[in-house]
Amino acid sequence: MYRYQPDYEIYARPIDHYPGKSVQAKSIMLMIQNNLDPAVAQHPQELITYGGNGSVFQNWAQYLLTLQYLSNMEDDQTLVINSGHPLGLFPSHENAPRVVVSNGMMIPNYSKQDDWEKFNALGVTQFGQMTAGSYMYIGPQGIVHGTTITLLNACRKIDNDGPAGKLFVTSGLGGMSGAQPKAGNIAGVISVTAEINPKASFKRHEQGWVDEIISDLDELCERVKVAKENKEVVSIAYDGNIIDVWEKFHSENIFIDLGSDQTSLHNPWAGGYYPTGISFDQANDMMRKNPEKFKEKVKDSLIKHAAIYKKTY
Repeated sequence: MYRYQPDYEIYARPIDHYPGKSVQAKSIMLMIQNNLDPAVAQHPQELITYGGNGSVFQNWAQYLLTLQYLSNMEDDQTLVINSGHPLGLFPSHENAPRVVVSNGMMIPNYSKQDDWEKFNALGVTQFGQMTAGSYMYIGPQGIVHGTTITLLNACRKIDNDGPAGKLFVTSGLGGMSGAQPKAGNIAGVISVTAEINPKASFKRHEQGWVDEIISDLDELCERVKVAKENKEVVSIAYDGNIIDVWEKFHSENIFIDLGSDQTSLHNPWAGGYYPTGISFDQANDMMRKNPEKFKEKVKDSLIKHAAIYKKTY
């Protein structure tokens, strides 16, 4: 995975800093490096931009080959890429796409989750998400507008008193989900977003996407009660599991007006969803050493997660 990883800093440079014969090709190099910028990507060393497994390339050799092709490309050529593999420059014309990309191509009879994991491990396919493998990721800003509109419309569904003082509880501060607290602020609610990875919470707080970080459930309850009483507009990150938040709020009679979730449940067995009852580091260790036990823990937590929703409403 780490072989051929470049030792230079990766970030979106000014377009005239890129070598090449085509401005369009240079712009694609810029987009690729933006997707792999450590300030942007979730796991940049593993070439994963967001969503737990949304890959730009499968390995650094593909990255280097692709940039080499793009630096030699002319405006009458097209680069074809399949799941990160650059297949070569082909003659086209100036109005054709400069790059044609496909990701996650599977034969229907061999397209179950386990099949995909196997072929991904073999290096013959990758999951590019929506904007990782197509080089177009723009981070949480990409869904701030839609999340804000969703929250405002949800508040209108509840009553005509406006969003002030309403509590929005959700989870996930990794990639796209980082938009949730900012959308909550724009909509004018109190938001609590649980995040199991402390580094992700810190990153979103440092970038200004969330106002406060709290690690203690009792402290969180007191803070939310004050915020509700004063009808504050505030976004709070909770370092911990979302199930614990719902159960604690239920026991403390803190009513949740709006509930959501933006964990990467399309990837439940490999870090997209973390079980309750164990820490982030313990879960990662179990994922590596005892994946079957981890899978059972996730299944149990999902049942528990659904149960507290039902109990609340």
